[in-house]
Amino acid sequence: TTALLASGCTNRFAPARYGRADLLAELGRLAPMRAIEPRLSLPAPYQPVPSAPQPPSDAVLELAERAAARVRHHADARTLHAAALVDLLWAGTDGIPLDRSISYLRTVSRLEDRSAAALTDLAAALIVRAERKRSPRDLLEAIESADRALELEPRDAAARFDLALALERFGIDAEAERAWKMFLEIDSTSGWATEAKRHRRPPAEAAEPPPMPAPTASLTGVLAYADAAPEQAMLFGWDHLLDEWGSAVAAGDMARADRSRRLAAAVGAELERQHHDATLADAVRAAVLTAGHASTERALARAHRDYAAGRAAHRGGTYAAAGRWFDRVIANPSASPPLVAWARFGRASTLVYQGRPDAADAALRQVLAYANALRDPSLAARAHWVLATTLLRRGRHQQAIDESERGAELFQRIGEEENLGAVEVIAADAEQYLADPAVEYAAVERALITLRPYRRSVWLHVALYNAGSFAATDGLRRAAVKLADEDVRVATETGERMFVAEARLGRARLLAASERASVAAQDVGTARAIVQALPPSPGRNWFDADLRLAEAATILSDTPVKARAALDSVIAFFRSQHNQIRLLPALVARSRAALDLGDGAGATADLDRSLTILNEQSSSMTRIELRASLLETARSVVDRLVMRRVAAGQSRLALADLERARVSLAPTGARNRARVAPLSSPPRQVAAEYALVGDTLLIWTIVDAAVELSRTTVDRAQLLHTIEQTRTSLELRSEERSTTRQLTSLYDWLVRPIEPRLGQSGATLVLVAAGDLAGVPFAALRDSARGRYLIEDHPLRFVPSLRDAGRAAAKRPSLAERALLVADPEFDRRAFPELRRLPGASAEVEALRAEYPDAVVLSGPAANRVAVEAALQHASVVHYAGHAVFDDERPEQSLLVLASGQGRSDPAAGRITAEEIERLRLGHLRLVVLSACETIRSRSAGSGGFGGLADALLAAGAQGVVGSLWRVDDELTRELMSELHRAYGRSGNGAEALRAAQLRLLRSADSKLSSPAAWAAFRYAGN
Repeated sequence: TTALLASGCTNRFAPARYGRADLLAELGRLAPMRAIEPRLSLPAPYQPVPSAPQPPSDAVLELAERAAARVRHHADARTLHAAALVDLLWAGTDGIPLDRSISYLRTVSRLEDRSAAALTDLAAALIVRAERKRSPRDLLEAIESADRALELEPRDAAARFDLALALERFGIDAEAERAWKMFLEIDSTSGWATEAKRHRRPPAEAAEPPPMPAPTASLTGVLAYADAAPEQAMLFGWDHLLDEWGSAVAAGDMARADRSRRLAAAVGAELERQHHDATLADAVRAAVLTAGHASTERALARAHRDYAAGRAAHRGGTYAAAGRWFDRVIANPSASPPLVAWARFGRASTLVYQGRPDAADAALRQVLAYANALRDPSLAARAHWVLATTLLRRGRHQQAIDESERGAELFQRIGEEENLGAVEVIAADAEQYLADPAVEYAAVERALITLRPYRRSVWLHVALYNAGSFAATDGLRRAAVKLADEDVRVATETGERMFVAEARLGRARLLAASERASVAAQDVGTARAIVQALPPSPGRNWFDADLRLAEAATILSDTPVKARAALDSVIAFFRSQHNQIRLLPALVARSRAALDLGDGAGATADLDRSLTILNEQSSSMTRIELRASLLETARSVVDRLVMRRVAAGQSRLALADLERARVSLAPTGARNRARVAPLSSPPRQVAAEYALVGDTLLIWTIVDAAVELSRTTVDRAQLLHTIEQTRTSLELRSEERSTTRQLTSLYDWLVRPIEPRLGQSGATLVLVAAGDLAGVPFAALRDSARGRYLIEDHPLRFVPSLRDAGRAAAKRPSLAERALLVADPEFDRRAFPELRRLPGASAEVEALRAEYPDAVVLSGPAANRVAVEAALQHASVVHYAGHAVFDDERPEQSLLVLASGQGRSDPAAGRITAEEIERLRLGHLRLVVLSACETIRSRSAGSGGFGGLADALLAAGAQGVVGSLWRVDDELTRELMSELHRAYGRSGNGAEALRAAQLRLLRSADSKLSSPAAWAAFRYAGN
């Protein structure tokens, strides 16, 4: 198919047409799904196998060269779109064209936020990468993009195909079948329709186990049942046959007792033969040994009857009663060891439901001390499963994952597939607190795929419920709603009304957050009827609180009085449960309701309590997405509170509110550094803090303790579009005339209003600009009236919040700086297949040797983690010239690429993450220069601080960091870095040194060096 694709491209764009100026624009209009989807056709619909990319044809390569040239000279949305499609046509195994294509398409979708074609292309590209790189998150982002495209163009066949395919690949089967049906309503005759019909076949469901035999069934029937359904047969033996034996013994009906015992023995023997579980067989042997000992036999019989009663109570949800029955078994001296082990397991399960995980933990460890993983794998697997649950509830996430994996291994060995899926759900839940996003999403997808055949499984409901919440915290709200739609279907199929209520309340919250309150209200109404019919119990109380929280979300905008009243009871309940995580969204919602009612004091009090809880819980919220998601509404409340202060003329209080929120929403390091301090600028410096609230641009300038506010109305969409376009133009070194216009426009928006308060030329300007404004290349903003860039008038210093601006700078050592220079680490190509070595980086570091004659130089294979960490402890200046990888989904996992070191098989040996850097003690570092790509970016979600590597270094104690906003050219960077270090050697001031280097390039006779594209990417952060 790839060869046909290439020949098709050659026919469409014959060589004679290559000279046409509109070639790339025409390519941009190609139907995206038709362009690349042939490579997505797989031999088996539910077992993706990466296709082997073939070498591109000469025509495609020539087209790629022309696309690259156009991007360099004119990087507008249309050109980037076309270049992205060219990259898709020849994306090879190394992944570079594919990643670049996705990067371009994301940029296009931001530049043209109503372009269905760009969103559809992005969805298709993400599906390709998900297949190639086994990256499940790409599938959810593809769902997100395709759904956005369909909102703009409901009959776009390409978007419908991509949506259906992504849903299917992630295991969202009912929604996928619905999406295929909708595609076929648009296109029922093409080859793509044939493909859609093949995919529309739903996956096979697990065969229903045969009906449970009656205790009076024949031996042949019972053995056939054990052979066909060993797990159910084991439970049948314990819950029914041995219960029947106990009842018969108690009644003195020894013939009936003997028959039940023989049937249980036959089932136990069959389970032993299958290596499924030996506990039933061992229990029957213990019963046989009591024959002839009437009192002992009756006592054992009573224990089995008590166990069966406990199991029945547990199934009925009366956990306190179940626990009492299991305690009677455990206390019975005649109970056999396997019976006691199962009773301990049952007791532990009830303790989990009763909110006593510590006691459950102790009981489960006793079970595991008895259960032999070879003889009793079913019991042992269940104990590992429930132990993983208790560990997860106590925040011991890695241990929960370890126990889940042990349980999963045993369940897989004995073929209990649904239970395997259940422990995979527990592992996925725990992974979100520990692992990187790739591992987290893989765990979620694995659980869904395992449970795919069990459409009526409670655990499939739990997997979908958790996955929807997980996707929502990651900003993928449309995909989250699709998961919630699937969950409602599955919960309904379970026949358990309680789970239906849970699924509908989960979807209602997602819909309300997506401003679909009227639709959410329907789910709330259905859930209300179910919850009100539940009998009184602790579970009913929980559902009542969950119901009121969802109700408040649906009525918050229209009737804040009722919402506030509902939230009062929700907050009271979750406070009584000491559940801070569930308390947070309720407090934030009530603060919003208070604002709607004009109660600024109440809104502030609830918001302050939310921020306090957030900081108290920060150690358990290791995922920045969780923080951002939990307080996304909090940011909107802060914005409204700030605007309320501004309207009242309280500009200083407005700034204080904004600062408090910036610190609380910032990455961990920024929160730890920030302390309560007066709002003032450092001596002889001017501070400016920016906030964009709707279409209102607020700029506070602070000189000493004087605070002034500039407030202007802007076209928000146009401003953000210009920021994105400027960044793209500079990164791609586009035509300078259009870039200059963009930089001038940004100056007029962002600097012109505060020009009179910036002080004399040469005064340092301290900038706080997070979220939407974080990517502004302030150094290159151009004053058209004077023909000067901002950097020509002021050194610029960036800080995450104003409270960071006044940190005392470390004194400069009297002796020469001790430098560590790291150049082009020889990384493991298997770990980073998309990266290439950087010969320009070695030349860059070689040029710095003159400035630091005693420097420690680590390059190539010597630049490994052990050597770098050791050298860091004795350096005051660090220069890293290599590859950095910024993780936008989880900035703390952003990393510097290092050499892996000889004989090191651990992938972590060849990298150091921001999270790991933050744990180092680097207070002796005066300057760190990260001459690499995207090392000082802010997260796109807009939380405070920089995120990633720069913030980690500052948190570890470094005084200042020079990093880049976008991908930089190592050849163009070399001259800037050399001048930076020469200037730093003269002044010892990082911000002034960077400015001197930027001015040196700006005034160069070489047009490549004088262009802002060569020097504007870098900025100085810190003191």
